[in-house]
Amino acid sequence: MFPPAVRKLTTMVRNEHVHYTDICEVVEMDQGLSAKCLRAANSVAYGGNAIKNLDEALFLIGIDELKRLIYTLGVVDNFNHLRIQVNWQPFWIHSILVARLTEKLASAFRPTTGIEYLSGLLHDIGKLILEHYFPREFENVLLTSLQKRCGWTRVEDDLLGVNHATIGAALCQAMNLDPQIVQAVQFHHQPLHPVHVHKPNGDRGFLACCLHLANVLADMERINIGGHDEIKGQFDELPEWKHLTTHFDCAGLDINLDEEIAMAKQKLDAMCES
Repeated sequence: MFPPAVRKLTTMVRNEHVHYTDICEVVEMDQGLSAKCLRAANSVAYGGNAIKNLDEALFLIGIDELKRLIYTLGVVDNFNHLRIQVNWQPFWIHSILVARLTEKLASAFRPTTGIEYLSGLLHDIGKLILEHYFPREFENVLLTSLQKRCGWTRVEDDLLGVNHATIGAALCQAMNLDPQIVQAVQFHHQPLHPVHVHKPNGDRGFLACCLHLANVLADMERINIGGHDEIKGQFDELPEWKHLTTHFDCAGLDINLDEEIAMAKQKLDAMCES
């Protein structure tokens, strides 16, 4: 799904000591991606600076932000020929917003590495696979979720016997992404499932809980396509949040949701302009 440059970068994501020259070399493997990165980096969303090359981009927006930009471009570019005639902008805003929120939530408990953002960006990728290969089934799920005013997974399981989380996880595994990403995508609607939480050598549900809570925050603002699951209770009463604060040390969480939504929209605009 990803171009070679993006696939290469995903294998480097957990290396905290990766040098900026390594990132430049990888991005420069793909001239089209490199050009789009520069155009996006020069957009208002990234400060509107007169950036002339990737070295300057890295210096001005930073290595972490450049990686986020590359990931997002890699996903958006590979699904820019969607056939179902719906407004896809909320879907992309939702994906970027959940990526940002997943990273923010995780950073309240531990240093982030990049897998958090990428998990959020890819959590609904299974919906795009459905749209691409099974457009009639996709449209049926979309319409049913809107009519019943409920989330996708219940409708998918009823109509298809499989849901977008399982499909998305299979794709992430096929791309040889980090196992934590695969698990988080697969269980982002059921992060406390015993099979996941007690998985040997797993993360005790940490990343999936962060992803689930990020998705909840985004759904509270009704930013997506299709129906939404009803949010029951206050955020700090949700079992996923209680699981995180019980089993992991929290340094404090401060999220301005309106600000995060505005930033997600800006980032998407930068992608479209590029």
